[in-house]
Amino acid sequence: MENKLISSIQSNSYKIVELYNKIDSGTLVPGPNFQRNLVWKKQHKYAFIQTILLNYPFPEVYIASEQIDVDSLKAKEVVVDGQQRLTTIVEYIKSVGDFQGKLSIKKFDELTLDEKKDFLNYPVSVKDLKELSRDTIIQIFKRINSTNYSLNSNEKLNAEFGGGEFAYFAKQLTDPNFEVLESATDVIIDPKDRMKILQFFTDNKIFSDNDVKRMFDSQYIMLIASTILNGGYFRRSDKVEQYLEDYNDEFASYPLILSKILNSVQILERLGFDQKSYWFNKANLFTLLVELKDVNPSVLDFDVFESALLDLEKKFDVYFSADNEEDLKGITEDERKYFEFARQGSHEQPAREHRGKVIREVIQKATAEEELDIVQQNKEKLEQQGIDFSVIIPTETGLNKSIMDATSTVREFLKEKGIHSYEEQANGPDHKEKRNGVFVNSDGSELPTEISMYKSNGRGDCRIWFSGLKEFAKPEDELAIALIDGILKVFNLSS
Repeated sequence: MENKLISSIQSNSYKIVELYNKIDSGTLVPGPNFQRNLVWKKQHKYAFIQTILLNYPFPEVYIASEQIDVDSLKAKEVVVDGQQRLTTIVEYIKSVGDFQGKLSIKKFDELTLDEKKDFLNYPVSVKDLKELSRDTIIQIFKRINSTNYSLNSNEKLNAEFGGGEFAYFAKQLTDPNFEVLESATDVIIDPKDRMKILQFFTDNKIFSDNDVKRMFDSQYIMLIASTILNGGYFRRSDKVEQYLEDYNDEFASYPLILSKILNSVQILERLGFDQKSYWFNKANLFTLLVELKDVNPSVLDFDVFESALLDLEKKFDVYFSADNEEDLKGITEDERKYFEFARQGSHEQPAREHRGKVIREVIQKATAEEELDIVQQNKEKLEQQGIDFSVIIPTETGLNKSIMDATSTVREFLKEKGIHSYEEQANGPDHKEKRNGVFVNSDGSELPTEISMYKSNGRGDCRIWFSGLKEFAKPEDELAIALIDGILKVFNLSS
């Protein structure tokens, strides 16, 4: 139960010089333990001092008296609200902290005599809470700052660190309307890089209107950046507040973090996933953005990588729709755990680490393994003959279910050759289109095949199937699709 005060607290006017001398002598303590940590960055401090130099008003300060020291016969006072304002004034007068070196405002020592007098005589409105109990002072402090108590954790962090450099970094990558001023921050992202990331999140509808309203979008970027800075996964948002604090004043390493996020985004853009893709679920995307950060696109086999991700997506569908254990035979235990963790959106460290492990294995298959000599030789033969082709890789799941994903490179190839446009195709088997083609055997003989192209119901996943494929190819064989003399021909590069 909170105690009612006998009367309301009246405001008094103190000159800056009076408050400065109280703090300098130790009779006014600016940072009692219930106060927040200092979170203003230098731009905030400069702007605040400029407010005083212009004789503009600023909000009142609250102080309270503690018990009298019977030895010194002096009573100490504490700042209940206004710590950052008063500490900034002291730093400015003493030319310490952010007021050393070159400033965007006049240093105190550079002011004229009259300007110094005006500054020191500036009247500060102060409410003195007198000798209230510690508990009452803390209750008043909470009520003064009561807006924080109705906010979610992201909004509390924004209220406390929203003007810091780390937060500025995240805001630029999630809010297209966020204005970046050199007077407010040293973190200024190149407009082209900023737009590329903003466009990626917007085009793929990663964040809902509610996400944006509750600032989950900037929290998401800060979580990715914090994971990169940390060098590994952590629990929930444990490290985010630490990095908001560590990089409140300065975030000199932001270009490196930006380059890693950009690298991941550019790789994902090349895959051409539909915005309804499983991989644009926030938990999945988080894992991909973190795990792709250091992958060199020039050594990544995009056909292998995309096929593997699409195969995992199919397995996810099978896992949560299967009627019996037999249907789940081709799904590993690691994959099952991945699907469970991703579906729950678990933010615990073991869940994040497991998802990262599964995606790393997919990346390694698409980068670490050198192509088999026979595959490379067959590709070179087709290239030497001037034959343009696209590669597709049937998976075990796909062959068993008679389903193959038309990857982005296959879709582009078919569209470019005027064979088929998935973009113009409606969803569902009723809109399936068929073309005649041939399988080309290693001895040059040909076998007819019927090629079906369609989009699934629901997400509209792009599919392609070749009749008789199970006899022509094994799981993980690389197939080349080529248009030769107006006929679609399929070569097994692995045989």
